[in-house]
Amino acid sequence: MNMTTRKNRYRRLNLKRIITSSLGATLGIASIAYLSLAAGMPALMPPLGATCFIAFVIPDSAFARPKSIIGGHLFSSAVGLFFLHLLGPSPLSFALATGCAIAAMQLLRIQHPPAAADPLLILLQPPLSFDFLLMPVLSGSIVLALLAKLFHTLIAPHRYYRIGLFHIANSCVKSQLFLRRLTKQSRI
Repeated sequence: MNMTTRKNRYRRLNLKRIITSSLGATLGIASIAYLSLAAGMPALMPPLGATCFIAFVIPDSAFARPKSIIGGHLFSSAVGLFFLHLLGPSPLSFALATGCAIAAMQLLRIQHPPAAADPLLILLQPPLSFDFLLMPVLSGSIVLALLAKLFHTLIAPHRYYRIGLFHIANSCVKSQLFLRRLTKQSRI
């Protein structure tokens, strides 16, 4: 392998890019932590750290679209809660919930790899209600999607970001409608 091939194979380190993406991730997690304090409820969950990496380090990825961030976390968590209430925490429910969440994300075209951990997180800390979808899942993913959009528009404008604020708002409205239907069904 000659030197030219090796250079093309590895991404060149860019100090400015490292600093700006790290700053974005720091602002994202700090915003969610302050939201958590203000609301008096937990708004942070570990998969959101991995979401920060995708949203701020590789924003041109399909995984970093607001639709994927919000929808991926929302549907994966809904699948996790469904299996928690259906089967309870067991090796079978861990496997089925993760597999079904991955399938749902692919079918709905909202692939977001960190969201595949949501069902496991939910199944490992029962009992949880469907309110978990609102706080921390929906609130945390909306905050990160909005911050990533603003960050890549204002602070790091050299970056490409695919979806506009209108699409984020549209995703939020669809998510709220889905949650209303889901909570009505769980009360019946």
